[in-house]
Amino acid sequence: MDDTSATTTASSEALRKPLEWVRTALALGLFALSVYDTFGGDLDDALLRGVFLAGALLYTFLLVGPSKRPRGTLMWGVDIALALLGAAVALYIAIDFENVFSRAGANSRLDFTVAILGIVLVLEATRRTAGLPLPLLSVVFLLYPLWYGPYLPGLLRTGSFSIERVLTLQYLSLEGVFGSALAVTIEYVFLFVVYGAFLSKLGAIEFMDELSKALCGRARGGSAKIATVSSLFMGLASGSAVANVVSQGVFTIPMMKREGYKPAMAGAIEASASTGGQIMPPVMGAAAFLMAEYTRIPYSQIILHALIPGLLFYFAIWSAVHWEAVRSGMKGVPADQIPNAGKVMREGGLHIASLFVITGEMLFGQSMGVAVIHGICVAILAALIQPRSRGNVTLSNMVGAIKEGLHDSISLFTSSACAGLIIGVVVQTAFGLKISSLVIDASFGHLWLALMLCGLVCLILGMGLPTQIIYLTLAVLVAPAIVKMGVTVAGAHLFIIYYGMLSMVTPPVCFAAFAAAGIAGAGMMQTGWIATKISIAGLLAPFYFAYHPGVLLIGDPLSIVDGVTRAVVGIYAGGVALGMFVYRERDIHAPLPGVLKVVQMVASGAAAILLIAPGYPMLATGLACAVGSALLGPLWRAASVRAPA
Repeated sequence: MDDTSATTTASSEALRKPLEWVRTALALGLFALSVYDTFGGDLDDALLRGVFLAGALLYTFLLVGPSKRPRGTLMWGVDIALALLGAAVALYIAIDFENVFSRAGANSRLDFTVAILGIVLVLEATRRTAGLPLPLLSVVFLLYPLWYGPYLPGLLRTGSFSIERVLTLQYLSLEGVFGSALAVTIEYVFLFVVYGAFLSKLGAIEFMDELSKALCGRARGGSAKIATVSSLFMGLASGSAVANVVSQGVFTIPMMKREGYKPAMAGAIEASASTGGQIMPPVMGAAAFLMAEYTRIPYSQIILHALIPGLLFYFAIWSAVHWEAVRSGMKGVPADQIPNAGKVMREGGLHIASLFVITGEMLFGQSMGVAVIHGICVAILAALIQPRSRGNVTLSNMVGAIKEGLHDSISLFTSSACAGLIIGVVVQTAFGLKISSLVIDASFGHLWLALMLCGLVCLILGMGLPTQIIYLTLAVLVAPAIVKMGVTVAGAHLFIIYYGMLSMVTPPVCFAAFAAAGIAGAGMMQTGWIATKISIAGLLAPFYFAYHPGVLLIGDPLSIVDGVTRAVVGIYAGGVALGMFVYRERDIHAPLPGVLKVVQMVASGAAAILLIAPGYPMLATGLACAVGSALLGPLWRAASVRAPA
């Protein structure tokens, strides 16, 4: 070991215990502050947001290095200085917000210096915790009113803004960094992430794994179906697709590989199933609560609207898993490895009580924060009642859950503060209205083209971001354009959640697929492309519910039946067109000749597209294409049998 390495190691070791104390103190302090505010602490918004941002910046610069390389003595010194400076510039607003805000339009030089330092530190903290794309995008937006906006043509042109005016909105007010994005993360998301950490520490995740094995283990390709169901269960309690992959994939991916799935396919199945948990009611990775806040649609209505699309997503994954198992000649999990479902429920069934409590309280109008805290209490009580999990209820585990919850939330705090910069520019320059007008103009009034453009924007802007931050950003940029094209408000906001979430599995930046590929030992891009094919429902379903609100359970019974029928048949036909699904097992063992196979795929693709288009003629034509495609195999085989030798 050279002198530099020795110095680096010595520095890290010397700081390990103090850093752990800081981490514990921050976790317990911010959790206590959140609980106090939730139960009517009457804290000012600026104070609450400033303290949380100070904690997030302090945590980031102390516990997350600037790169993957170990920090030496000099870098540790720099990061400690940055941590203290970050806490100071955030607390500057939290402590003195009344005076700072009252000086709007005549702020002091110190105010502007603090604002510049605060924005720079937020950008760097976000780079460390969430990667480079969001900070770069934020810088591009910040430069829009300051530099290149006045020189752009047409609708994109904006007036020239002074740096003082931009800094005032972005940091010296309750917009920008301290705006709604940070607020909803503190008030809605943080406690829910802590709740997920409690479930993990209390043994609820193991119960969900065993239950999914008991329910699906006997099925062909049972390991992948277990992965699908367990990731769905995990998704109900977690706000992170990557966290789902990491926590579940270490068990499910090797299990799938042992059963015969290729590494890339095993990784893609886990990535897709984990991502789908973000769009499955009742929680939707906390996006349901954010959507209720932004749209003012009751939470009970949002989870109802999202039910069928969420089921469609898992219907497509299940179909892909099943037919891949048939192609590979797999069987179910051995009987001696399948737990008894009744025994699993008797020993751990109370673990799901907390989820019912949270959902029930939300449906009856309770605030999300209060409902989640009640859910945490019920989860602890359930673990105490059940002998198998009673030993998990220890002080160490409870503190560990809060620490783990804060750790998983840090990237959300920094990203939401960073996303606030984008939202601030959108508000200050009316950029959202300009984007809406551009999308409408570029689509020439055609809804299908507008949806494709908006979907592309969602995939690009969502690259590498958590579902919650994706939604917060896209709700002000993309949703208004979709609503202007005639889509329902619920449909527009679910559209951006779906397409933004799918950035987790669509290359080039697909963190859920990358995480799964690392566990599976497969190529990252290969895993990403397979995951994209498996997630066909996520790509098609938003088009169905944009054109047919019945898929969202909006409208009369006939409209609902019409929309759901179109979506189910169309999504399955789309899977056939991509080569993921077949219509029957004999289509695998006695495949069509090459030309007829192409005809079948084209007909299935046509069915998927035609069934999106409104009107009964399109419905009839789309169904005819799907039926014709499904009958092609039996007709060809019947003709082959009758043909003379």
